[in-house]
Amino acid sequence: MTQTSGSTGAPVRSIVPLARIAIQALEVAIFFSAHGLFGRSHAIYDAILPAGGGMRNLLINAKLGIDTECWFARTLPRKNYLGRGYQYLSTYSIVMMGKRYGPGFPRPEFIDIKNIGRIARWISDHRARSKTCCIRTSASSATRVAQAALETGVSLEGATFIVVAEPFTEAKRDQIHRSGAAAAPQYGFSDGGSVGMGCGNPLVPDDVHVNRHTFAVIPHPRPLNRDGAPIRPLLYTTLLPMDPRQLLNVENGDYGILEERDCGCALGKVGLTQHLHRIRSYEKFTSEGMNYFYGDLYDLFEKILPLEFGGGPGDYQLVEEEDENGQTQLTLRVHPDVSNLDEAALIRRLQQELAKGLWGREFQTKIWQDAGTFRIRREAPHSGARGKILPLHMARL
Repeated sequence: MTQTSGSTGAPVRSIVPLARIAIQALEVAIFFSAHGLFGRSHAIYDAILPAGGGMRNLLINAKLGIDTECWFARTLPRKNYLGRGYQYLSTYSIVMMGKRYGPGFPRPEFIDIKNIGRIARWISDHRARSKTCCIRTSASSATRVAQAALETGVSLEGATFIVVAEPFTEAKRDQIHRSGAAAAPQYGFSDGGSVGMGCGNPLVPDDVHVNRHTFAVIPHPRPLNRDGAPIRPLLYTTLLPMDPRQLLNVENGDYGILEERDCGCALGKVGLTQHLHRIRSYEKFTSEGMNYFYGDLYDLFEKILPLEFGGGPGDYQLVEEEDENGQTQLTLRVHPDVSNLDEAALIRRLQQELAKGLWGREFQTKIWQDAGTFRIRREAPHSGARGKILPLHMARL
């Protein structure tokens, strides 16, 4: 059983059938073949239950006969000790069963973002023994590992990151390549599962083959107008009866470019010729693999922050953008007319509001805080063609 973070309201629990994971394992096998990932030392950097990514990929690797050597796990908040204890117990129970009946499951090693250089050293140690590595993690975490390697003079040559959970941009790809590593994307969402696997001969960084045996993906027939730019949201329909949720033309807040192309890689050779790329979100921001839907921000930016720090509606705006190292930053724009601003107090207040409510939001905010994702810039918020100022502006849109 997995659970979403609840960024859109109440958290959603899903029971993921092992039969569905077995089908996904077949997709991953072809994906591994397309990128030459069999025969490598495998590791995962993802959270334990109730987040589903870490456990699901341990099971997939086990189904393929792959011994996952390391599970670097994100540290979870401890607000609810009883709930956290249950999740630790569930995770370790599955790990112990895997040790007895499978190729071997590693115990989760909890590390926070400040110590992410441990993953770079793990890769370097294997490279010294002439072993190549494959690490599955979020796009931001992979970029951060690459940055840590560059800062310490460690080469990641021969390693491949499987990047998930957020847009994989040119800047993130370039940062990973500078460290000597390669990257291959996978695309999916929590309520739907795995939608696409990264192409072996990509035209752009986030070029994925749509798993059209499990999903029908089409663009919305009518475009939406977002900041003056028409976009067509993607609509998803599930095709397998064992999927935890049956979807029919459901939007998940993303849009992208769909096309038919014969690329010649292993995924294309088995008939997956529908490609999806330039995948972006129009109603949520994504950083460090965490999603947050901006509809929750109206009261915060139009009422709470003006009341406590000055200014009025339209003086505060959160901007998702990438810095020079390819890291996704959440920049709080504050109009220069807001005087006597205590920026440190404002950042703390923003983090406090974003972390309110369910444990998933607290987890998200802690990850962003540890990563130094938040910053303030004194400039007028971005306005659309008609002068409308939204609480969230995505610079890459």
